[in-house]
Amino acid sequence: MTDATDHPTPRLPVLILIHGATLNGHMWDPVRRHLDPRFRVIAPDLPGHGSRRDEVYTLQGAVDTVVATARSVQGEPIVLGGDSLGGFSCMASASALPAGQLKGLVLGGCTANLIGFKALLSYRLRVALFKTLLALSSEEKLVAKSQVKVRKMLLEAGVLPEDMDAMAAAGLSIKVYAQAVHALSGVDFRAKLAAIAQPTLLVNGAKDPDMMAQEARFMAAAQQGRRHVFENCEHGVSLHRSREFAALVNEFALRVAN
Repeated sequence: MTDATDHPTPRLPVLILIHGATLNGHMWDPVRRHLDPRFRVIAPDLPGHGSRRDEVYTLQGAVDTVVATARSVQGEPIVLGGDSLGGFSCMASASALPAGQLKGLVLGGCTANLIGFKALLSYRLRVALFKTLLALSSEEKLVAKSQVKVRKMLLEAGVLPEDMDAMAAAGLSIKVYAQAVHALSGVDFRAKLAAIAQPTLLVNGAKDPDMMAQEARFMAAAQQGRRHVFENCEHGVSLHRSREFAALVNEFALRVAN
């Protein structure tokens, strides 16, 4: 007979989830509904977002946010999860965390280096559009107008109205988009991924051309990389496929806890 003490129950990691550009920590509410309730989940706001909209987003500021959140759990094991800007922020933060504390990363929509004219073109065009719109109207009015289209899209994706209301109430920002693009431009995230020794799950939507174009090179760079692609899905996989994304996080976090 084997004594139960021979196989101690692993300490479940704390999930630190980092949101995408223009949003806030409540972006993760639709995913949290489907996460294993045994997990403790923390979803902080990045600089320039949500409760911190009076700040400026920088990559170092994002790293500082992740590091501070990791320290707040007092040495408990953690799994980082991020989507879009959150994924890039997590990749940049990994080297600043204790290797023994960080158990793995689930990264959505961030398999691209924003380096060179072609890679940056669509982002710069969007920045120019947002700057023009902000010059013609207030950010508050633009946010309200954009929410109509976004709300319809997310309702069709299965996001609950109360989750969208919570995200909107926590504060959205359009001006921070330009800050985020500036912060990510010229950074070699593939090299940052290559330096991560922990298991990493890269998640993309098949209809996200910017991320899919470089995904194979990111996978080749990852030391312990796995991939998952959602068919018929665009950028923002955690919102478009919240239940399925949560299932990936559940499986991944339980696996790396052992």
